[in-house]
Parts: sequence; C-alpha cells; structure tokens
Amino acid sequence: MSGHGDGVVEQLYDQAKAGEWDAVLIRFGADPTSAARCSRFVKPTSGWTFLHQAAYAGHSPAARALIGLGAAVDAAAASGETPNGVARRRGHVGVMRLIDDAAARGAGLWAPSPDQTLMPASSAWQQAQRRRALLTRRVAYGGGAVEIPAGATYFVDDYERTLIGWHGTYDPPSGMDGESLVALRE
Repeated sequence: MSGHGDGVVEQLYDQAKAGEWDAVLIRFGADPTSAARCSRFVKPTSGWTFLHQAAYAGHSPAARALIGLGAAVDAAAASGETPNGVARRRGHVGVMRLIDDAAARGAGLWAPSPDQTLMPASSAWQQAQRRRALLTRRVAYGGGAVEIPAGATYFVDDYERTLIGWHGTYDPPSGMDGESLVALRE
C-alpha cells in the first residue's frame, strides 16, 4: 500500500515516526480498518513501514500489534534494511526477538497477504489460544483465503494471528492425517 491520498494513514505514520506510539495504538483500537491499512503501509520515499518505525523506537507493543494485523516482518526498505535490521542497529533486543519469533511461524503458506482485508495466519501451534469469531474472519493462507464464520471457534498465536492447518483447517488446525496440531495453553 502506498501513501498516496491517504491522510489518516499518513497522519498515523507521522505520529509513529515521532514516537507517539501510545496515541497510534489507541487509534488502532478505535479504528481497525485504518489499523489494517497501516500494517501494510509503505512510505513511498523511504520504503519504511510502521513496523520499521516500531523497531526504530524499540516499541514492543506496537511491533506485536502490527504483526498481529499482518505487517510483513521481512519488508525491506529502499536501503534494504528490514525491521529486524533496524531493531538490531538500534540495540532493541526485545523487538528483534519478537520479530524473529513472528517470522519463524508466519512464512510460506502462512505469509501475510498484501490484501489488508485478509487477517494474517500462523503455524505457531505451541502458542494456541482458543477464540470465538464475533464476525466473519477472512484469513490469508497459501495464496488464498480461509473464511471463518461468525460464531465459529478458531485458534491464535501470541500475536493474535489465526492458526491455519492443512487444507485451511482451523477448528482445530489439523495436519495431513487429520490430527490436531494445537497444544492448548489454557
């Protein structure tokens, strides 16, 4: 997503760049549509994303929220620097670890979609936490989308990314032989 013609996202990006993450996160909570758009935003001049800015500031809650919204953890800026590289350069070890952990289980079939209407998926089975869909959820998986109807049970990882198993299974996410892949932490 580019920044052209999107005043709300540009305003939030400027706040994030200024380190005003508490205000940005409050806005994310109040306006999920803008939050999703921000998670995919790329600054046209630098190639930086909101996740780059969170890494620069060392703001773990912002990084966690952005990953949960579908931010690409491996997004390279115009300079080639990734959010993890920014965190490393700035000495923000906690954010580095958070991004590394998210990257380990959000790639391949579970890679986030550039489509901001699709929620991100994960294969972090050991982090499984049960949820019930309040609204229909569309989740990116394998280049397509899995639809979870309102009222259905599904599972998430520590970033609130939906756990999706073989052939788009989610209650529970299952392996090739139909076995549950989750180990609940309840």
